[in-house]
Amino acid sequence: MIQDVSKELTKKAVEMLLKGATLVSDPCPYCKGVRIIKEGNAFCVNCGREGKDTNIFQEEKPKDKTKEYSTLEKLDQKLKDLTDELQQEKDHTKQQQILRSINDIIAIKERLKKI
Repeated sequence: MIQDVSKELTKKAVEMLLKGATLVSDPCPYCKGVRIIKEGNAFCVNCGREGKDTNIFQEEKPKDKTKEYSTLEKLDQKLKDLTDELQQEKDHTKQQQILRSINDIIAIKERLKKI
């Protein structure tokens, strides 16, 4: 049952990324999972919570093309960040949440590579 929910969340996340969504640098405020955003709507890949993220698009800044990263590069960076966080975390429950997020990112990367 939980695995089915995780697969559905991953599927939704991949669909959103393919339609132009981007990764959010801040983790989910509820579970610290990976979030993606499109048109101001944030979605957590880990817990599935959705909502408006008013801080992200309040002030649009000109994009610096030299700082743009591909989705895969952003996912790689998020994996590194989560791995560093996992190494420091002592709480078992939080470790499990981080590991679920890592697994979700790996699944998303695999799906994106097939496209």
